[in-house]
Amino acid sequence: MMEETPTDERPAYEGLAAIYDHVMRHVDYAEWARYIDSVFKRHGAEPATLVDLACGTGNVTMQLNHLGYSISGVDRSGAMVQVAQSKSNNLGNPVNFLRGDLCQLDALGPFGAAVCLYDSFNYLTTRTDVDLAFAQVYEVLEPRGMFIFDVCTERNSVMHFQDVQESEEGPGFVYSRRSYYDREQKMQFNSFEIRFNGQESMVTETHAQRIYAHDEMVELIGKSQFELVDAYDGFTFSDGSDDSDRVHFVLRKAE
Repeated sequence: MMEETPTDERPAYEGLAAIYDHVMRHVDYAEWARYIDSVFKRHGAEPATLVDLACGTGNVTMQLNHLGYSISGVDRSGAMVQVAQSKSNNLGNPVNFLRGDLCQLDALGPFGAAVCLYDSFNYLTTRTDVDLAFAQVYEVLEPRGMFIFDVCTERNSVMHFQDVQESEEGPGFVYSRRSYYDREQKMQFNSFEIRFNGQESMVTETHAQRIYAHDEMVELIGKSQFELVDAYDGFTFSDGSDDSDRVHFVLRKAE
């Protein structure tokens, strides 16, 4: 009988961190940063300090730093923060990266503005978590501080992640990913298997994201202390909706 490969189940992004930049190498992070910069400018915001929440390995963070923003990065995954800080330390103007959770930001701030990008907000899988995150972000912002975040829509999940499998070999590893969208639960699941060269066990981790309808997210924002300034169809200034692949929400703290 063939011996099964032992597995090492990790929390989300703790195993993936080492290969994340390779897996996501197709993403134009400079474009992301330019779009966020254009949103700030469109609304007359010039934050003296900025925090990138759920920053991952810091790719957008460092691009915003390159555009002149005094920025810090925060992520729940210690492994992702470690990769981000290591990359940043090689820059002439390094960014400070910290470990922190969207639902527990007590020791941070205040900041002139905050961003939370690349559907990181979808990792808040309950309405209670969304409420708590809004309250936490609100507290770390200065008066009139702006908060920009994006969410993926059900259209995005159905079109691109309904039932998709892929595998690839990279430098020192092979990995596979299966993506599945549960329409009934409104949940997107991504399961990873990673085999690093020289290691007997296979690293596995599963990511779960809640897909919120546009009106539901608008309702949750309305319950928060934030003012909803606008909601944009991804990377445009057109109105966002359930027909978008991604919606960028722009919020503002009161005086």
